[in-house]
Amino acid sequence: MTPRQLRYFVAIARAGNISQAAAVLHVAQPSLSQHMAAIEDELGVPLLERHARGVTLTPAGQRLFDRACSILRQLDHLPDDVAAATGLPRGEVRLAMDGSIAALVIAPLYRAMEARYPDVRVSVLTGLSHQMLQLVQTRSVDLALMPNAFELPSLLSEPVYEERFCLFGASGSFPPQLRQIRFDDIGDRPLVATDRQHDQRKLIERVADARKRTLNVRYEINDAELTRALVQSGLAQAILPSNAFAATSLRNGVRALEIVEPVLHRIQSVAWPSGTPLTPAAEATRQCLHDTVAALIDARALRGRLPRVDRHREEPIP
Repeated sequence: MTPRQLRYFVAIARAGNISQAAAVLHVAQPSLSQHMAAIEDELGVPLLERHARGVTLTPAGQRLFDRACSILRQLDHLPDDVAAATGLPRGEVRLAMDGSIAALVIAPLYRAMEARYPDVRVSVLTGLSHQMLQLVQTRSVDLALMPNAFELPSLLSEPVYEERFCLFGASGSFPPQLRQIRFDDIGDRPLVATDRQHDQRKLIERVADARKRTLNVRYEINDAELTRALVQSGLAQAILPSNAFAATSLRNGVRALEIVEPVLHRIQSVAWPSGTPLTPAAEATRQCLHDTVAALIDARALRGRLPRVDRHREEPIP
């Protein structure tokens, strides 16, 4: 099996459709299908389940996909990894994180990377937590700053910081002297939230169920920018992590009340696929990300706290 065949297989797996993969690869579909058949013949097991909408991976196909992504990534980074043995890390690193966090972190992270590792190029993708999970699991990114990654056995992770949740609303929504709000006092305020498939919504609903409270989720939106727009307009309020709005937005008619009794919080971790060693460039980025977040928290530019961590465990100590 050649690296080219592995690349063809990975492209098909990611596209979920041989025709779409052929268009991406600029390869004729019959030729790509022949390569796929040759791989399955060589391994002696079916790798794809074909259906009307395209293809899905069999268990054997998923195993090959995981290994192929790791092998191809190492091949792509081999020249940079060898060169790094005689000097500073070099090469490209793909990093995913939530858009609101990226707005605070990306500029200081780039400054730190350029000062320490000028030959490392970091490209950033943003999205919601479920999108970042998919990016990591499909090896589309090298690292992701994402919530509660320690709960996922398919990933390796290190806690970066702990963030609390607040109730966000237009400035006129809250009395001027109010700084905190009990969860039970959120009451029937109209809320905007993600749908129930998202981890953030699940966390909020678990607390509501435990306290026998019903939240008035008037709008379900799986888009961070649209959610912020509804809050700024005064149409709805939102239970979001404390860094969901940049400081400039908070000064432009949006206020945040810290939720107490109980406190809602989650851990943001840097995560990468299990079984895939970090390249020197990715390792440098991981460390720089830790240092950048710590500096931002120390300067109070990022709201959160650094978790205490047992060196023999990945999850934070309660």
